[in-house]
Amino acid sequence: MQFLNKVFGSKNQRELRKLQPRVQAVTALEPEMKKLSDAALQAKTGELKQKLANGASLDDILVEAFAVVREAGWRVLKMRHYDVQLIGGMVLHSGKIAEMRTGEGKTLVATLPAYLNALEERGVHIVTVNDYLANRDAEWMGKIYRFMGMSVGTIVHGYDDNHKQKQYGCDITYGTNSEYGFDYLRDNMKFSLSDYVQGRGLRYAIIDEVDSILIDEARTPLIISGPAEESADKYVGVNKVVSQLQPERDFTVDEKSKSAVLTDEGTDRVERLLDVGNLFSPENTEWFHHVAKALAAHGCYKRDVDYLVHNGEVLIIDEHTGRTMEGRRWSDGLHQAIEAKEGVKIQRENVTLATITYQNFYRMYDKLSGMTGTADTEAEEFSKIYELDVMVIPTNKPMVRDDRQDLVYKTEAEKFRAVVDDIKERHERGQPVLVGTKNVDKSEVISRLLKKHSIEHVVLNAKFHRQEGEIIAQAGQLGAVTISTNMAGRGTDILLGGNAEYLARADVAHEQMGEARGDPKKEQRILAEFRWLSGSPDSIPRELVTQDKTSEFFNQLMATKRGEEGFEELDVGQIREEAKQKAREWIDGIIERYAEHLEKHEKVCKAAKQQVLGAGGLHVLGTERHESRRVDNQLRGRAGRQGDPGCSQFYLSLEDDLMRIFGGDKLLGMMERLGMEDDMPIEAKMVTKSIENAQKRVEGHNFDIRKNLIEYDDVMNLQRKSIYGLRRTVLGEDPMEEEMLDLIERVVSYDVGNACPPKASPEEWDLDSLKARVKGLFGAELSFPAERPRYQELELMVYEAVEKRWRKKQKELGDDFVVVGADLMPKDAMPVTAKVKEPVWRFLLRQFYLGQIDRHWRDHLTQMDHLREGIGLRGYGSKDPKIEYKREGHLLFASMMREVDHNVAAEIFNVKLMSPEEVRREAERQRRAMEAMQRAAELKGAENQDEADAVAPSAPAAKQKEAAQAQGKKKLGRNDPCWCGSGKKYKACHLREDARA
Repeated sequence: MQFLNKVFGSKNQRELRKLQPRVQAVTALEPEMKKLSDAALQAKTGELKQKLANGASLDDILVEAFAVVREAGWRVLKMRHYDVQLIGGMVLHSGKIAEMRTGEGKTLVATLPAYLNALEERGVHIVTVNDYLANRDAEWMGKIYRFMGMSVGTIVHGYDDNHKQKQYGCDITYGTNSEYGFDYLRDNMKFSLSDYVQGRGLRYAIIDEVDSILIDEARTPLIISGPAEESADKYVGVNKVVSQLQPERDFTVDEKSKSAVLTDEGTDRVERLLDVGNLFSPENTEWFHHVAKALAAHGCYKRDVDYLVHNGEVLIIDEHTGRTMEGRRWSDGLHQAIEAKEGVKIQRENVTLATITYQNFYRMYDKLSGMTGTADTEAEEFSKIYELDVMVIPTNKPMVRDDRQDLVYKTEAEKFRAVVDDIKERHERGQPVLVGTKNVDKSEVISRLLKKHSIEHVVLNAKFHRQEGEIIAQAGQLGAVTISTNMAGRGTDILLGGNAEYLARADVAHEQMGEARGDPKKEQRILAEFRWLSGSPDSIPRELVTQDKTSEFFNQLMATKRGEEGFEELDVGQIREEAKQKAREWIDGIIERYAEHLEKHEKVCKAAKQQVLGAGGLHVLGTERHESRRVDNQLRGRAGRQGDPGCSQFYLSLEDDLMRIFGGDKLLGMMERLGMEDDMPIEAKMVTKSIENAQKRVEGHNFDIRKNLIEYDDVMNLQRKSIYGLRRTVLGEDPMEEEMLDLIERVVSYDVGNACPPKASPEEWDLDSLKARVKGLFGAELSFPAERPRYQELELMVYEAVEKRWRKKQKELGDDFVVVGADLMPKDAMPVTAKVKEPVWRFLLRQFYLGQIDRHWRDHLTQMDHLREGIGLRGYGSKDPKIEYKREGHLLFASMMREVDHNVAAEIFNVKLMSPEEVRREAERQRRAMEAMQRAAELKGAENQDEADAVAPSAPAAKQKEAAQAQGKKKLGRNDPCWCGSGKKYKACHLREDARA
């Protein structure tokens, strides 16, 4: 095989060679593009769209589109796509994963396929790992798209639906991995298709840091939940019992699977302390569940490793990034068990309303691609689960980083001593060092050791994650020592000599701190507020910042002038213009200061870079191997970017988790046979190979878990697609005449089969029961001939009787009412110009169907969770758990759909609408109640004039205001009495509030 690779090249090399002619074709168009005026270059977007409309494919116009983007990138950002970036863009367009080393410009690469695919006008989604990167990249790269006449949106947490609809409607949308998924789930819980934010569907996604999202996050489902009605007492009681148990004697822990099980002795002890009899009996299922979660909390989850306790709250630490995952909670009672263990307030357990895994969400896109610095080690998983091939893109400049052999020590103490000595030696000669640790605990151990040796350093872990971008960016400064957990700060380049932009931003922020200086929390908040200061001064998004600052200054001005004389004559529009002007002046001043600081720091950083290069570049020091080689490669990849020098080395000990769990005994035996001292490390290829094999075993184990997860979730995925598809049909404008007849047929078929089993003899049929059932459910009268019919004839007779009743019911429902807009309205009250939207029965069917679907789907998700929990036990009965889960899951889903059908039929056949006269009486009652509320509000307003100005309107006042608006409040002059009844002139009372509204 190696011989063939030498002759023909690897598959990756052969694929790269195939792309070279296209790269050359793009480069050949460069002179032609440079000759075009800005207007002519911008007109290319329309020309390319026209070619698509005339029948050309995206591949047909790729060369020209890439040449256009390359030229636009140079004109707008002074950034020209390298040839290797063109290759990366072609790989992404073809629906593959591009592995590109750190610092190779992945953000710029994405502009090529994004622009090309956006020409289809079906939307392109670019997926990032956090809000900051989504906003940064949308603004930064958005300049290229906007220059070419395309719209750019962002989707981050906190936007309302109206805003999100506009953002999803853009040609290219940047957003976070979780928000895209949550929006999909939220859309499928809405009651109108017009409220959907992902109305265009899921066409094409480019995932940045694709390994983080599709592999590291794959085992974490996206869940929308609501609180369950369960007391915290059981968690507290079980925690007291489990706290008394001893490991090994009462329970054993499996570190690989993060699970704990009771021994026989432990079971006896728990049963006695809880006084519950047999813990494994069906009536004690809930107790067993609580005990299992408490055991896991005590035996498998460690404070400052798996979670932090902060301000009385348990915060999960992401094992892959070292960041706290704010807002995330472990499900199924585990989080509550850990809260009980730590003695903090126990929050109620949640019930699942909607859920999906990243795996199944991103597989719904018509075309998917991704980019990362490390994907090749997981190529098999990407191929098998996502059908995505990985292509390794060559670097623009040769990589000269020196990756050294691992050093393995007997004990952790000796390892840390050697780590500190290495850091001290490099720090003294000015070489920057980035220290990678596995968790918060280890990073703080190293920090304490460095403090003892008076080595200045900064720590980046879950406790300080808000500053991660700034800390990582400065890790390349002369003599800098940075301690970081795992992959913190992904997406941020480490520039040798320091990052002038970050330093300039920090200077500006410190100038604005005033009284906040000295308060770490306030300083951190102010630093975060200036994140928009990045890049060159000309590229800063002034308009976006102006909007935020205008609102801030407007509120300040209104507050200042509230007590001034002549306030009643205040012109709100004038104040807003004044605020906008102040905002512009403030931003201009800030950018001017930023430009001055940037110029100063660029000179300093340039000189410092030469010193750092002389000291050997950035040194990456790993203190422990991660379970995944990919994560280790991410850490190594911090050094040696864009052809810079650098080196990396891992310091390990036989007490490290990976070594201890996977094969450290062999190495220990070898070290002892050789008579090696504790402070004498092993450094050999054999050791590195042994560690790599251990990592491969863990990766294989984790892949099996994720593969297992998706095989189970595929069952739920089919059900989810079915239920969400039905929901969309119900919400749509389809007449649903055929669907309603199908529903009747399903219900009739089930009820007939239930009362009169087809395999039983006709004499055994319970026809009276069937009559009563059909009468109660459908209101249809049945009569049978003296001679009992055959089963098919019986079924047809019942169906025809129910269909006849349905035709009558349709007419009854439409006798007195019509559907206008989104409401029912009496026929005699319908305006002449109004248009009937749909039949009344269709309107009611929508309401009934949605209520039944949502209620039963929520309960079904809980049932499927319980089934998933217990299905593993089927293996002991020589049954395949997956097959059993699929079979029983199907039965549960079929049962749920039967319930939905029956309940919808019962509601639609038995609904009784009020008569038009009753509707009018109800409307009159509501009108009188409103008038009474208005009169009460007027009396209160007259009695409390002074107070009324100082507080927000009460509920009655708000109702009264709406009523007054309906009567033409806008016609009031400034000097007319105010509509609220206060007795004041309109200008001195509600004018400014109405102007804001």
